[in-house]
Amino acid sequence: MQSLNGKTALVTGASQSIGLASALALAADDATVVIMGRGKARLASALAALRAQVPRARIEMFAGDACKEEEVKAAFAYTKGLSGKLDILVPTVGGGIMQPILMRDAESVRQELEYNYVSAFLMIRYGAPLLERGGSIVCISTIAATESIFGLGMYGASKAALERLVRAAAFELGGAGIRVNAVRPGMTVPEEVLAVPEQAAGYAAFLKETPLGRIGAPADIARVVRFLAGPEAGWVTGQSFAADGGLEQGRSPDHLDAMYGKDIMDVIRAGQPAERAPGTPSFASTSFLPPKE
Repeated sequence: MQSLNGKTALVTGASQSIGLASALALAADDATVVIMGRGKARLASALAALRAQVPRARIEMFAGDACKEEEVKAAFAYTKGLSGKLDILVPTVGGGIMQPILMRDAESVRQELEYNYVSAFLMIRYGAPLLERGGSIVCISTIAATESIFGLGMYGASKAALERLVRAAAFELGGAGIRVNAVRPGMTVPEEVLAVPEQAAGYAAFLKETPLGRIGAPADIARVVRFLAGPEAGWVTGQSFAADGGLEQGRSPDHLDAMYGKDIMDVIRAGQPAERAPGTPSFASTSFLPPKE
């Protein structure tokens, strides 16, 4: 990998998981990095961890909501003000609820579109005019955008919209020398989560279907983000790359019986709406939306 010295990057959703790992990968190759997130305390903790790991790098933070136009604009102003230039954008904000379509309501679907599509749109819309020629935007999609995964229909639909945005933006911004791509993770879970037995048990079905034999870690995705962000990928644009240990090639596991109960899921599979009964066993949480600050 070539050095990113002289490059400036803004990473949203960077207080945890893929966003945090991506910020680390960019800083480790000498980019100036600004991390953005809604929670100031969580973001400050992430900043301290990054600085401890890469003490030579310049890493700053901007507390703000990546789904709000004015806060996104302010983040760009702050980031460009550090060095007078902007080269790399990595919008990682995203999340969803693991539920069948017939359990969903309109408001929860709108929320997923905000996180997974609108947040990336705002980064592209207001960031592209500020990027240097040769700049790069790397979005985070999911294999659920192309593969049917039980319970992730709405999440996958919002990420499919994101992938279409990536292609449209790459087409429209090519004349400015700006590349736009996406990484398509499979099941990706921080190591500290998998270290908890009851949490890890919930991912066993995905592990069984992953050819490389393990659940992905945020660093696995960050390495692909780093490649797409840098000059090594200078002839790549409008693409979505799976980084999933081969999960995309298998059959998505049906884990919803364990989450909601077979009786409930039999009703859903018969095409009727149903709600989860109190006390139904589940793994981790049915929601992986960003935490409320």
